[in-house]
Amino acid sequence: MDLNIIRFSARLRIVFVAFFDKKLPKIIVLCAYPFLSWAASSPSAIAKILTPELVLQEVYANNAELAAQLAKANAENAAILEKYALTNPRVERMQESNMTKMQQEAGKMTTWGVSQELMFPTKYLAMGSAQKSKARAAQETFLDKKLEIRKETLTQFYHYYTASKILMLLEAQKQTLREIARIAEARRATGAVPQQDEMKAHVEQTKIENEILLQQQEITEAQAMLNALRNQDPSQPLTLPTANLKTPELQWPKEPVPYSENSKILSSQRYELEAAQSERNLAFMSYLPDFMVSFRKPYGSNAPESAYVVGVEMTVPLWFFLRQSSLVSTASSKVIEAEHQLTQAQRRVGAETKRFISKAKTLSKLLQIYDTALIPQATSALNSSRAAYSAGRVGFQELLDSERSLYAVRIDYHKNLAAYVETLTSLERVVGTSVSDLPMHVTIKGENP
Repeated sequence: MDLNIIRFSARLRIVFVAFFDKKLPKIIVLCAYPFLSWAASSPSAIAKILTPELVLQEVYANNAELAAQLAKANAENAAILEKYALTNPRVERMQESNMTKMQQEAGKMTTWGVSQELMFPTKYLAMGSAQKSKARAAQETFLDKKLEIRKETLTQFYHYYTASKILMLLEAQKQTLREIARIAEARRATGAVPQQDEMKAHVEQTKIENEILLQQQEITEAQAMLNALRNQDPSQPLTLPTANLKTPELQWPKEPVPYSENSKILSSQRYELEAAQSERNLAFMSYLPDFMVSFRKPYGSNAPESAYVVGVEMTVPLWFFLRQSSLVSTASSKVIEAEHQLTQAQRRVGAETKRFISKAKTLSKLLQIYDTALIPQATSALNSSRAAYSAGRVGFQELLDSERSLYAVRIDYHKNLAAYVETLTSLERVVGTSVSDLPMHVTIKGENP
């Protein structure tokens, strides 16, 4: 709930209570109080609570970079039919002029004609095949961009979430240090410990305040980055769930499908290679002739009724050593380039898959150790050290060490959680499919199924 609205409602309630004390009619108070309670609990007064699913939907709906890539994919797909289509026909009209006297006596004659340029039929098939491959490559590039945006979104969301949790831990650590300082002050007053214990506690508080400032800056940066992905103002506030988010679960199968089957990076490169091969075939077809078919018919008083002209023209690749050979050489080089790019992409995707799955498994085990062992142990150690220090059985340094250890373990847990989510989403982008319970399948408006 928005804090400003809560404060505003509280102030109004106080004013009405004051009026009631001045013996205004009770009906005013009875009517006003429910109204103010409704204002504080109204859905419009409640800020939108962001979850991984919701923030991903917002980003997919509003991200400009993703919308641009989708438009490019749709444009490439729309251009397929054009490659199979004929060029526009030509209509011509010829009329005699500057005629002799005899021609004038015979009457004017006007000739109308229509002509159509025709490429060799296989060229249309080659151009269409190349454009289909380009459209598929653009679609796979869009899907890869979608996974990339997903990785950035979930990474920034969990970065903001863990940074907020760390800030809360630092604030709690600051409060714990205040309590320790009061214990040290009380014991110093009785002469049980020297003044240095109290001074050390104040020094630790100052250090924590510096860390809080740095953590607030990190939260601001994460907020700005997440809002940029949402296509919102960088300073727009974000509201997180009050409950802790569930730690994502790695769902890597024992016998995983080869990454080459689903990787959008590799699919895009394969279609780029297919497009280059089709364009090379088209370059070889440039040696084949193109045609021009025409039909002409004269009209006029002296034009024979059954007269017409049908023409067929054909191109001859006379300058093949300059034009056609250059086209073939260029297209062949592009095929070699696409082959090497595909090979490099396969090597890179294979290496990144192995790296990310190893890192994800390690971080998953670390989080379990933090949750089941380190944090409970550090909590018990701090409670024991605090009781022992109050009883004078341990020194102040041991108490500070226990306090630092507990909060360091909790902070490291959240840092590892952020790294774990980044690793999972990076792995899912590389393999092109879901390997965790993080949100994945969200369709964008205008996206081809």
